[in-house]
Amino acid sequence: MTTSAKPESNTRAGTPDLHLQRLSFSVDADMIPRFLKLLERGCKLKIKTGTPIRQLLCQNLGIPEDYVDSRIQTIFLNGKPVDDVDAAMAENGSTLALSAAMPGLVGITLRKGGFYASLRSNITYTQQQTQHTADAGNMVLKLFNLVAKELGPEFLARGIRVDGAALHDFIHRNIDDLKAAGVSIQMSNKKLDLTALLDLNWKNKEAFIQVASDSKDA
Repeated sequence: MTTSAKPESNTRAGTPDLHLQRLSFSVDADMIPRFLKLLERGCKLKIKTGTPIRQLLCQNLGIPEDYVDSRIQTIFLNGKPVDDVDAAMAENGSTLALSAAMPGLVGITLRKGGFYASLRSNITYTQQQTQHTADAGNMVLKLFNLVAKELGPEFLARGIRVDGAALHDFIHRNIDDLKAAGVSIQMSNKKLDLTALLDLNWKNKEAFIQVASDSKDA
Protein backbone atom coordinates (compact mmCIF):
# COMPACT_ATOMS: atom_id res chain seq x y z
CA MET A 1 0.00 0.00 0.00
CA THR A 2 1.31 3.44 -0.91
CA THR A 3 0.45 6.28 1.42
CA SER A 4 -0.44 9.61 -0.12
CA ALA A 5 -0.36 12.22 2.63
CA LYS A 6 2.88 13.91 3.62
CA PRO A 7 3.44 13.47 7.35
CA GLU A 8 4.58 16.39 9.45
CA SER A 9 8.34 16.12 9.88
CA ASN A 10 8.22 16.44 13.68
CA THR A 11 5.67 13.70 14.27
CA ARG A 12 6.00 10.99 11.63
CA ALA A 13 7.41 7.62 12.59
CA GLY A 14 10.58 8.26 10.60
CA THR A 15 11.84 11.33 12.45
CA PRO A 16 15.09 10.63 14.29
CA ASP A 17 16.52 12.52 17.25
CA LEU A 18 20.16 13.44 16.94
CA HIS A 19 21.13 11.34 19.98
CA LEU A 20 19.73 8.11 18.51
CA GLN A 21 21.92 5.50 16.90
CA ARG A 22 21.02 5.45 13.20
CA LEU A 23 21.15 2.07 11.50
CA SER A 24 20.46 1.16 7.89
CA PHE A 25 19.73 -2.47 6.97
CA SER A 26 19.96 -3.61 3.36
CA VAL A 27 18.19 -6.95 3.03
CA ASP A 28 16.76 -9.32 0.47
CA ALA A 29 13.05 -8.74 -0.13
CA ASP A 30 12.27 -12.14 1.41
CA MET A 31 13.65 -10.90 4.74
CA ILE A 32 11.41 -7.83 5.03
CA PRO A 33 8.56 -9.79 6.71
CA ARG A 34 10.98 -10.90 9.42
CA PHE A 35 11.57 -7.26 10.41
CA LEU A 36 7.83 -6.73 10.82
CA LYS A 37 8.25 -8.35 14.24
CA LEU A 38 9.79 -5.07 15.38
CA LEU A 39 6.55 -3.29 14.50
CA GLU A 40 4.57 -5.84 16.51
CA ARG A 41 6.72 -5.01 19.53
CA GLY A 42 6.21 -1.31 18.85
CA CYS A 43 7.89 1.72 17.33
CA LYS A 44 8.03 5.05 19.10
CA LEU A 45 6.42 8.21 17.72
CA LYS A 46 6.79 11.85 18.60
CA ILE A 47 3.34 13.35 18.98
CA LYS A 48 1.48 16.40 20.10
CA THR A 49 -0.66 15.37 23.05
CA GLY A 50 -4.39 15.60 22.55
CA THR A 51 -4.12 14.67 18.86
CA PRO A 52 -7.15 12.67 17.62
CA ILE A 53 -6.23 9.18 16.46
CA ARG A 54 -7.54 9.85 12.95
CA GLN A 55 -5.31 12.91 12.61
CA LEU A 56 -2.32 11.01 13.94
CA LEU A 57 -2.82 8.18 11.46
CA CYS A 58 -3.86 10.16 8.40
CA GLN A 59 -2.08 13.52 8.63
CA ASN A 60 0.97 12.68 10.70
CA LEU A 61 1.69 9.16 9.42
CA GLY A 62 0.27 9.52 5.93
CA ILE A 63 -2.20 6.63 6.03
CA PRO A 64 -5.16 7.24 3.70
CA GLU A 65 -8.50 7.80 5.43
CA ASP A 66 -10.25 5.06 3.48
CA TYR A 67 -7.61 2.60 4.71
CA VAL A 68 -8.18 3.68 8.31
CA ASP A 69 -11.95 3.38 7.91
CA SER A 70 -12.14 0.13 5.96
CA ARG A 71 -8.94 -1.86 6.49
CA ILE A 72 -7.99 -1.10 10.09
CA GLN A 73 -10.85 -2.90 11.79
CA THR A 74 -9.51 -3.15 15.33
CA ILE A 75 -7.81 -0.36 17.28
CA PHE A 76 -6.60 -0.56 20.85
CA LEU A 77 -5.55 2.53 22.79
CA ASN A 78 -3.82 1.63 26.05
CA GLY A 79 -5.29 -1.87 25.78
CA LYS A 80 -8.89 -0.75 25.28
CA PRO A 81 -10.88 -1.07 22.02
CA VAL A 82 -11.54 2.21 20.22
CA ASP A 83 -14.77 2.85 18.30
CA ASP A 84 -14.43 6.55 17.44
CA VAL A 85 -11.05 7.50 15.92
CA ASP A 86 -12.07 11.16 15.91
CA ALA A 87 -12.81 11.29 19.63
CA ALA A 88 -9.99 9.11 21.00
CA MET A 89 -6.87 11.16 21.75
CA ALA A 90 -3.19 10.29 21.70
CA GLU A 91 -1.49 11.23 24.97
CA ASN A 92 2.07 11.10 26.21
CA GLY A 93 2.94 7.51 27.03
CA SER A 94 0.00 6.00 25.14
CA THR A 95 0.21 2.71 23.26
CA LEU A 96 -1.79 2.41 20.02
CA ALA A 97 -2.26 -1.00 18.37
CA LEU A 98 -3.71 -1.43 14.87
CA SER A 99 -5.07 -4.63 13.36
CA ALA A 100 -7.14 -5.84 10.45
CA ALA A 101 -10.27 -7.87 11.19
CA MET A 102 -9.57 -10.69 13.62
CA PRO A 103 -11.30 -14.07 13.32
CA GLY A 104 -14.14 -15.43 15.39
CA LEU A 105 -16.67 -13.87 17.72
CA VAL A 106 -13.96 -12.12 19.71
CA GLY A 107 -12.71 -10.44 16.53
CA ILE A 108 -16.24 -9.37 15.59
CA THR A 109 -16.87 -8.02 19.08
CA LEU A 110 -13.63 -6.03 19.17
CA ARG A 111 -14.15 -4.51 15.71
CA LYS A 112 -14.43 -0.73 15.88
CA GLY A 113 -17.97 0.58 15.67
CA GLY A 114 -19.32 -2.90 15.00
CA PHE A 115 -22.80 -4.21 15.73
CA TYR A 116 -21.54 -6.12 18.78
CA ALA A 117 -19.53 -3.23 20.26
CA SER A 118 -22.12 -2.86 23.01
CA LEU A 119 -21.14 -6.30 24.33
CA ARG A 120 -17.80 -4.93 25.49
CA SER A 121 -18.89 -1.47 26.65
CA ASN A 122 -17.21 -2.02 30.01
CA ILE A 123 -13.76 -2.30 28.38
CA THR A 124 -14.21 0.15 25.49
CA TYR A 125 -11.96 3.21 25.45
CA THR A 126 -13.82 6.36 26.51
CA GLN A 127 -12.37 9.82 26.24
CA GLN A 128 -12.09 11.58 29.58
CA GLN A 129 -13.67 15.02 29.72
CA THR A 130 -10.47 16.87 30.50
CA GLN A 131 -8.72 19.83 28.97
CA HIS A 132 -6.05 18.78 26.47
CA THR A 133 -3.00 20.88 25.72
CA ALA A 134 -0.82 20.43 22.64
CA ASP A 135 2.41 19.51 24.40
CA ALA A 136 5.23 17.43 22.95
CA GLY A 137 5.05 13.78 23.86
CA ASN A 138 5.84 10.24 22.83
CA MET A 139 3.72 7.17 22.22
CA VAL A 140 4.17 3.60 20.99
CA LEU A 141 2.58 2.33 17.77
CA LYS A 142 2.11 -1.42 17.15
CA LEU A 143 1.03 -3.04 13.88
CA PHE A 144 -0.40 -6.56 13.57
CA ASN A 145 -1.39 -9.14 10.92
CA LEU A 146 -2.42 -7.70 7.51
CA VAL A 147 -1.94 -4.12 8.67
CA ALA A 148 1.69 -4.93 9.49
CA LYS A 149 2.16 -6.66 6.13
CA GLU A 150 0.63 -3.81 4.16
CA LEU A 151 1.93 -0.76 6.03
CA GLY A 152 5.06 -2.23 7.61
CA PRO A 153 7.45 -2.28 4.62
CA GLU A 154 6.90 1.43 3.96
CA PHE A 155 7.31 2.28 7.65
CA LEU A 156 10.57 0.31 7.70
CA ALA A 157 11.84 1.95 4.52
CA ARG A 158 11.36 5.48 5.81
CA GLY A 159 12.57 4.52 9.28
CA ILE A 160 11.23 3.62 12.70
CA ARG A 161 12.38 4.45 16.21
CA VAL A 162 12.69 1.39 18.43
CA ASP A 163 13.87 0.50 21.91
CA GLY A 164 17.48 -0.64 21.88
CA ALA A 165 16.75 -3.73 23.96
CA ALA A 166 14.03 -4.79 21.50
CA LEU A 167 16.43 -4.40 18.59
CA HIS A 168 19.12 -6.39 20.41
CA ASP A 169 16.64 -9.18 21.18
CA PHE A 170 15.45 -9.27 17.56
CA ILE A 171 19.00 -9.54 16.20
CA HIS A 172 19.89 -12.19 18.78
CA ARG A 173 16.87 -14.34 17.91
CA ASN A 174 17.37 -14.05 14.14
CA ILE A 175 21.14 -13.75 13.77
CA ASP A 176 21.68 -17.07 11.97
CA ASP A 177 19.03 -16.34 9.34
CA LEU A 178 20.19 -12.74 8.97
CA LYS A 179 23.77 -13.89 8.41
CA ALA A 180 22.68 -16.52 5.93
CA ALA A 181 20.72 -13.89 4.01
CA GLY A 182 23.77 -11.62 3.80
CA VAL A 183 22.17 -8.66 5.55
CA SER A 184 24.24 -5.50 5.25
CA ILE A 185 24.26 -2.93 8.07
CA GLN A 186 25.55 0.62 8.26
CA MET A 187 25.73 2.74 11.39
CA SER A 188 26.73 6.39 11.05
CA ASN A 189 27.75 5.63 7.44
CA LYS A 190 30.13 2.88 8.55
CA LYS A 191 29.70 -0.82 7.86
CA LEU A 192 28.87 -2.95 10.87
CA ASP A 193 28.45 -6.70 11.19
CA LEU A 194 25.74 -8.42 13.21
CA THR A 195 28.05 -9.65 15.94
CA ALA A 196 29.42 -6.16 16.49
CA LEU A 197 25.86 -4.85 16.65
CA LEU A 198 25.05 -7.31 19.43
CA ASP A 199 28.18 -6.33 21.31
CA LEU A 200 27.02 -2.72 21.62
CA ASN A 201 25.43 -1.65 24.90
CA TRP A 202 21.74 -1.04 24.11
CA LYS A 203 20.55 -0.70 27.70
CA ASN A 204 18.28 2.35 28.10
CA LYS A 205 19.01 3.40 24.52
CA GLU A 206 16.98 3.75 21.34
CA ALA A 207 17.72 3.25 17.66
CA PHE A 208 16.38 4.78 14.47
CA ILE A 209 16.48 2.02 11.87
CA GLN A 210 15.73 1.91 8.18
CA VAL A 211 15.21 -1.40 6.41
CA ALA A 212 15.17 -1.52 2.62
CA SER A 213 15.28 -4.29 0.08
CA ASP A 214 18.39 -4.61 -2.05
CA SER A 215 16.61 -6.85 -4.57
CA LYS A 216 16.51 -5.35 -8.02
CA ASP A 217 13.00 -6.62 -8.69
CA ALA A 218 11.56 -5.57 -5.31
